[in-house]
Amino acid sequence: MSRILTIWLPRWPVQRRLVERPELRRVPVFVCRRERRGLMTVVSWAWAEPPSDRGRDARRPRIAPGMPLAEAMAVLAMTHGSRACHAAAVEHDDPAADREALERLARWCRRFSPTVGLEQPPGDAAAECIQIDVTGTAGFFDGEWPLVRTAAWTLTARGLHARTAIADTPAASWAAAHYTDLVGVRNAATEDRRSAWPRPRRQRFAVVPPGTQRLASGDDAVLAGLPAEALRLDAATLGLLREVGIDSIGGLLRLSAKSIATRFPPLVARRLAEFSGARAEPLAAPHGAELPQAAHAFDFPLAARDAIRPALDAVIERLVVACVVPLAARGDGVLALQVRLERTAGLLALAVTPIVIDVVLFRASAAVRHLVDLVRLRLDRVQISGEIGAVAMEVVAVGPVDCRQRSLFATERRDDGAAAVGGLLDRLAGRLGRAAVFEPRPVADAQPEHAWIAAPPGSRPAAGSAAGGRERPPRDRVRRDGAVASPQAAAGRRPIWMPPKPVPLEPLRPGLLAVAPDGPPVRFRLGDDVHDVAQAHGPERIETAWWRGATVRRDYYIVETRSGARFWVFRRLRDGAWFLHGVFA
Repeated sequence: MSRILTIWLPRWPVQRRLVERPELRRVPVFVCRRERRGLMTVVSWAWAEPPSDRGRDARRPRIAPGMPLAEAMAVLAMTHGSRACHAAAVEHDDPAADREALERLARWCRRFSPTVGLEQPPGDAAAECIQIDVTGTAGFFDGEWPLVRTAAWTLTARGLHARTAIADTPAASWAAAHYTDLVGVRNAATEDRRSAWPRPRRQRFAVVPPGTQRLASGDDAVLAGLPAEALRLDAATLGLLREVGIDSIGGLLRLSAKSIATRFPPLVARRLAEFSGARAEPLAAPHGAELPQAAHAFDFPLAARDAIRPALDAVIERLVVACVVPLAARGDGVLALQVRLERTAGLLALAVTPIVIDVVLFRASAAVRHLVDLVRLRLDRVQISGEIGAVAMEVVAVGPVDCRQRSLFATERRDDGAAAVGGLLDRLAGRLGRAAVFEPRPVADAQPEHAWIAAPPGSRPAAGSAAGGRERPPRDRVRRDGAVASPQAAAGRRPIWMPPKPVPLEPLRPGLLAVAPDGPPVRFRLGDDVHDVAQAHGPERIETAWWRGATVRRDYYIVETRSGARFWVFRRLRDGAWFLHGVFA
């Protein structure tokens, strides 16, 4: 009996954009499609970090796919006010990019099982689910419950919200993943009580016991109470079911096959057959599944006492060559590589969790030596325990490689600066971790310490960022009447150095820092040095909007001391405290 793991990524078009542009998490995001006569309809929408409105109705706006954008904005304004509409980001639908990103994520999910597929939604609907055959791989993760938790939490660490479920068939697993809250209440008693995993308030994963998806009633029928929408039926068919009083899967399962065939369209019988397993539903492999992969099995498991690293280094070099040669022949290089070290538990040869090593490059490369060095750097950071029985390597993502003609004479040889920088970034990421290598990129934000994001080096700036050409108005500068204030760049000169957090300034005597109550400082202490202010320019008031949480209200001054140093200081209007926020050259 097969077991299928379904990973559902709700609102995938929006989630893809939030991962690529983290600054969009603070505003409502609408992904829209342009219909005939210029009508914009909502494909998907989300607000990752909505404001905590204590005085307002904090209910979530009900915006359904297919709703006109103007109507969706009206619903959003009724719940969060008109300012949320001014700050909303409207993105055009790009189904090809959404599908390509989902295929890359599906190839990355091969760490759970080598058999991975994407759902085939009816009509022109976009795919949002990844389905994995975990029949023989759940034991590597100590059972199905730890597997669904690991899948959900691993994607959460990548900035994705996912719901996961395991069942006998792809259809049953799809239904359980979309209604994990209902399934989790029914099958909570089947979970191992010895597990130390905490149960979340809202269930994001579920496991359907084998053979229970066919049951129409009873304590073991965990899927019978799900709504009929879980069978992936169209609106017209669902309307026919409601007319006869059927609104759940259990109501359909209690009917005979002859009654279903004579009363309802053929789609109902087909979906029930796929749900119960009477009709096969093969997994559709993602595009690019033909990417190179290679494996090597050892005659005898390698243990730590057998000098495991020298043997692994020799095998890894051969596997890298086997993966790179087919790509180099067609002008492609490796962008992401996955190495799996299959472990065995001593003499009993029991399967345990494999060691998975991901190598992600900033620039596609077909250089064998460079890739081998990156894998070895990652191996140095991994503590290998147990015995290694096999090594598998798989190319997860590829990209075109820039080809340059070699120079005729050695004295005229020119090094590719971009390739050298890309190789340096790859080595730094391999030694320090990919999260430690980033490029600070300015964004339009009123609060200075939040006016930048950590972007991957070499990535294209977002269209709405301060470094991306045409800049959209900052959301903090949209007034109630709809007018837009001047851009942040015109507000004044910014210092070249800013501390991670504002540094408190100490007056020489308590309460004596500025002569005028609302004026600039005249004398302050910074560490062991005392600075006398010769002249000051300002103030420049900076405030944040109500949807940013705690309100920030500051008056900034550019002060020049008698020694010639120039500082950027501000007074916090809430309590009058002074802080240093930057130093000019």
